[in-house]
Amino acid sequence: MNNPIVAIILAVLIIGLVLVSIRRGRLKEKYAILWLLVALFSSAAVIFPETVFKIANTFGFELPSNFLFSIALLIALFLTFLLSTDISKKQRQIENLATELAIIKNQLKK
Repeated sequence: MNNPIVAIILAVLIIGLVLVSIRRGRLKEKYAILWLLVALFSSAAVIFPETVFKIANTFGFELPSNFLFSIALLIALFLTFLLSTDISKKQRQIENLATELAIIKNQLKK
């Protein structure tokens, strides 16, 4: 984006959406923190593009866009891992609840 004002407005909208989602119980806090960090770092990258160039060069990236794409990919992988662990945990809870329910139903039949 050539206009930092648009990026800042977009970041503020994302922050507002995250806060509303937390308030309504649609988003867990651990994911909200990640989205808030993404919004803050994205707006910082637009406001201070020289810093992005310096960091990209420090890590050996020829183009800052490649660096930002790599960071976005790492964030997506991290989020995927978090969601996978949550799904596994919920699956175990469902299996345990189903087992307990079957035991209770069996006891009530006797």
